[in-house]
Parts: sequence; structure tokens; C-alpha cells
Amino acid sequence: MTRRTIRGRALVAAAAASLAAAPALADDFQWLEAPKAPAALAWARDHTAKTKARLSAEPGYAALLGELEGVLKANAPIADIALMGPRAARLQRDAEHPRGLLQVADRGADGAPGPWRTALDVAALGAAEGKAYTLNWAYGSSCLAPAYQRCLLALSDGGSDEVALREFDLAAGRFVEGGFSAPASRVQSAWIDKDTVLIAHTLGDSPKTAAGWGAVARLWRRGQAAADAPAAFTAPKTDATLQFSTVGGAPGRVLMTRVIDYSTFEVMAIDAEGRIEKLALPAQIKPFGPQGGGDDRVVVQLAAPARIAGRDAPADTVLSYDLSPKTPAERRLEVIYAPADGEVISSFSGFASTRSRLFLPVQKALKTTIVAASHGPSGWTVKPVVAGEAGEDLGVASADPTGEDVILHRTSFLTPPTLELLHGAGTRVLAKAEPAFDASRYMVEVKSAVSKDGTPVDYYVVRPKAPAHPGATPTLITGYGAFGITLTPAYLGRSFGGQALKLWFDRGGALVLPAIRGGGERGVAWHMAAIRDKRQASYDDFIAVAEDLVRSGLTTPGHVGVFGTSNGGLLSAVVATQRPDLFGAAISDVPLADMLRYPKIAMGAAWMDEYGDPDKPDMRKALAAYSPFHNIRPGVAYPPFLITISTTDNRVGPGHARKLAARLEEVGVQPFFLEDEEGGHGVSDPLSRPDIMAMRMQFLIGRLMR
Repeated sequence: MTRRTIRGRALVAAAAASLAAAPALADDFQWLEAPKAPAALAWARDHTAKTKARLSAEPGYAALLGELEGVLKANAPIADIALMGPRAARLQRDAEHPRGLLQVADRGADGAPGPWRTALDVAALGAAEGKAYTLNWAYGSSCLAPAYQRCLLALSDGGSDEVALREFDLAAGRFVEGGFSAPASRVQSAWIDKDTVLIAHTLGDSPKTAAGWGAVARLWRRGQAAADAPAAFTAPKTDATLQFSTVGGAPGRVLMTRVIDYSTFEVMAIDAEGRIEKLALPAQIKPFGPQGGGDDRVVVQLAAPARIAGRDAPADTVLSYDLSPKTPAERRLEVIYAPADGEVISSFSGFASTRSRLFLPVQKALKTTIVAASHGPSGWTVKPVVAGEAGEDLGVASADPTGEDVILHRTSFLTPPTLELLHGAGTRVLAKAEPAFDASRYMVEVKSAVSKDGTPVDYYVVRPKAPAHPGATPTLITGYGAFGITLTPAYLGRSFGGQALKLWFDRGGALVLPAIRGGGERGVAWHMAAIRDKRQASYDDFIAVAEDLVRSGLTTPGHVGVFGTSNGGLLSAVVATQRPDLFGAAISDVPLADMLRYPKIAMGAAWMDEYGDPDKPDMRKALAAYSPFHNIRPGVAYPPFLITISTTDNRVGPGHARKLAARLEEVGVQPFFLEDEEGGHGVSDPLSRPDIMAMRMQFLIGRLMR
């Protein structure tokens, strides 16, 4: 154990002892939680103005902004393409159209999209209506099968999670006169048939769940106001939310899922008459599902071992449930794929179903193979389709529920993303991004560190082959580590700063991505190892990787910057407050920060299964032990902090970021604080706000590359 490791762990122990010995810190900053309260908004505007003045005045900022604007014009990200029966659609975003162009193309006999035509210019619509619209495009699930011509478009003013719904004719490129339309609210919706939509909204005094989403599923008929739609099902107010999804490529039913607490689910099918069938599925399934798996089939993934059809199935097993009344009840639930030792099946790399096949990404030893599962008289059979290379992110971007075509997405840290169409026995490239930086100067390594409890933690290192400053390479380290979410290798990926990361690589910086506990990198057990009172394991893993970077001679603490978004923003704030000696700069983007009040802010109540209930004494003690807001102490030399948030972020809420900055300021640290009044939870987007991302890069380059 190194001297630095011993000193770091002593700091952690001292902080814990200080917390245990002292009464809970008084919270004098609750007034900052209300997003648009005049005093809170004035505070945010004042701190934002001061930060912009500080960063824009630093030498190099103007040049960085110019560089970023140049790469955005030359290297627009390729848009995912949704295959939808006779047509394809995409939301194309670039420097000239940061809010996006919704485009449609007719598909030819070879399955490929023909010429693209713009159906909707989102920015132009917003300008005409005096709104800052963004389009929450769900890549095909918003449109009614099998023609996929009528779509329910979700329009957010300012990036909020509250959206207005409008029926849109995708082929004609216009909104449907007298069609379905609902004012902005937190809403879930799905087509049942051409004249019926299942909707759960928060309009008026409609009941809400604990997380602030609609608790009532309603049958919304054509010609009817959404607020007047009659109730078909009411979830308990203690639930997190209701989720809706379609079944296969034929209308008539919708999957309705009670998300009880993101560990326990109840799945039902509902038809246009309001008839509800509860599916005999295990309650512990993975979140962000279930989904249609071809005609009359539903696909889910186990979050815990279960007894399926008389046999034991391990966690992460993928199951199908047959909705057909012709199928005997005892044969409805079947195993599609059970992972072997060392295999991980992650829905975050994409599950998708054609009319007759389900495509799954199976990873082992960092190599992903796409397999296709088909159902026959004797059950499911699985065959490999495409194999990726080690360190490559290979996933299913889209599949046509009414046909057999599939689009694969392929990328890596050093390889621009490609979309490939699988049609029949052949493949063809549909889109490929242009290189944005000289990848030949870089190499990718996979290493392993040992966490505090002895657990090995793998991590990726993207570093220059010939560093300009050997032993002191400027290094950015990021992660997530919650909800079973896996951050995968990606070329200038959104999670890593998008095209702004080019500015870092061009100057010889390194990037590190650890597979910390709490994520899904090693399946369900890896996630469960860092939930609730075990959350510190995730932070210990991250700290162990940062220590290993220094111990290996790659860099020094003064040249290491930590950053993260959402739960990753919480992660960066925790490790920078627990081990301020390890980092030269910290960025918390749209973070959680006050872990004793998070259920009372925005939709935090939905996440108590993940983080724990602070009203329970044992959990309150565990949360207080790492909550950044409660662990900032006077007299500690914290690294420079940049905290970013949006006023319209009603997912995490701006209160966390404001309170984190205010607490740092209270102990004598002058944080950098940027609050955009638009942008929502995705405010740190280079295309929409290149100025914010240029300031982020100025903050990092100015503090770590010197």
C-alpha cells in the first residue's frame, strides 16, 4: 500500500469520524431548491454570470470555442435510424440544426432508406410558436404500426420532462388537424389503435405517483380532451411510475408496467376496451423494459434468480411471455437465453425484435456477439449473427417489427460510429461518421485495480502512445455506477463530452472509464453490490482506479480531472470530497448532491430502491456518510469545482447543484457554477450549447494541462 493510499484512507476515516461526532449540519439552503423561486433564480443567475465572466476571460477560451464550433460543423454525429415498416425515420442534429430535423425516407426492396426528406424542423416550429422546443423522439415507438404514418410527437419547452403531445402525419410532414393533442405535463403514452391512445398524465388534479408521474392509465379516444379521458387503471400513489410500450408490429394492445420501486414490477396488457390481463411474470425484472418481442410476445430480463417452467434460471436470463390465448398458460413463459459464466447481456446495448426474431448483444471478455433468437415448436433457438472486436461497442440500433431487417450500431473509443443494415444474408453500411481527431496517436488498454475490499475493478485507458509529459499525462476519469447502467466505449460519446472531447485529445489528454460496482458491466450481482447501504463500494472502486493511475506512473493527482453526469455527477462530487488529494479538478453535471432530501426534490422519490430511504435511521446514516452536501468541511483543500445544471431539469432538479455550490462557497471555496435556463437534464450538449461545453474544456485544460 502506497503512502498516498494510506493518507487518502486516513482522510476518509477522519471525515467519517467527524461526521459521527458532530450533529447533522443544518440545511440553510433549502430555499435554493425551488427551480423558479425569485430569490433562488436570482442567486443562480448571479453565480452563472460570474462564472461565465471568469472562464471566458481566461486565455485560450475564445480559441477553444472556435475549435469546438469548427468540429461541430465538420463532424456532426450520425443519427440513429428507426426502421418502421415501409419507411425509416431519424432525428438529424448538426451545428445548423441543434434541435433537430425529423426526417423520413421510403425504404426500397433492399430494405435501405431512400432519399431523406425533412418532415419537421423542430427549431422552426418553436420559433413560430415562441417556444424553445426539443423533440423527445422515441425512434419509432411513437408511431402507429404497421403503416407508421401517424405519430404522437412529444414536444418539450426548454428541455423539461414535461411534454406536450401532438399527432403528426409523418408521410405528409404536418400535424393532423383535429388530431390527438394534449398540453404539457409529465406523460406516458402509447397507441392502442388508430383511434385510441393509452395515456397517463399529470394535468389538473389527476393523481400522481410518489415520483410525480401520472398514476392513472386512461383510454384517450380520438376527439376527446386528454384531461377528460376515462380511467382504465389506477396505480397506488406509492408506485414510482407507470410505463407503456407496444407489442410487436400489430396494434390492439399495449404493455402497461407498474414500476413499483425499480426493483419490483407488475406487467399487464390492456386493449382498447380497457380489458386488462396481468402477465404471470416474476416481479423482479430489469428496469427499462419490458418490450414487444414479435407478434404476441413480450420480452423481459430477470433481475434475480427465478424458477421458470420448472427449472432454475439465473439473474440476467432473458424470458418471453406469449400473450396468445391459444397458448396454454403453463407454456406461456419460456427462457430465451440464459447467460453462461462470464457472459453479460445488457439491454443498454440494445434488444430489438423483428417479426420473427429477437436480437440480443452477448458480451464476454469485452467482446460482444449479436445473437438472433427464433421461436419454433420446441421453443427458442439461438444463433450468432455478428461478432465484434474487444473494446468495441456493438449493439442493435433498430429492428423492423413488421419485417426482418435490423440496423446494428458499431463504435469504439478510436473508431467513428457506423450504422449497418442486416438485410437477408447481406449487410451494408448506411451511415458512417467522419474521423474528428488523429486516432493513430492513441492506444486503448484494459487494466485492473483492486478496490478497498479486494474486489478487482477493470478499467479502460485511452492514452497517447507518445505522451508529451510522461508520468504527468493530463487524464480525465468518468463513470456512472448505478441502476445497472453500463457506460460503453464510444467515439466522442455523449457521456464523455461529445465532440468537445476532441479538444482534449488534440492536446494529448487521456480518458479513463472504470467498470465500477453499481453498473451493469458484470450483470445483476455487480449492480446489487453497490445499492443502498452498500453504495460506498462504488466510490471505493472509483478511488482505487484513480490511485492505480497514479501508482502506474501514467499521471499525478494534480493532472487528474473527474467528471460525471446525473448519478455520475453525484459520483464525481463524492470522490472529490472524500479524496480531494487525488484530483486536480472536478465537474458535477446535473448532479444529485443532497442525499438526505433527494426524495423531496424533482422525481427523486422514484429512486429510493437504489439509494435508500433517508427517513429510515440506518439508511439516513449511510446516506449522510457520503452525501456531498453534508460532507464539505471548512479548512479542506478541495479541487476546483465546475457545477452545471438547467433550471428546467425536473428530473434531478436544479436544487442539488445550487446547494452543492452554495455549500462550497460557505466553506471558502469559490466554485464555478453554470445554470442554463433551458436544456433540461441534457443541458451539457455541444450542439445546443457549444459555449457551455467550451467553458467546460477551458476549465479542464486550464487546470490540468499546466
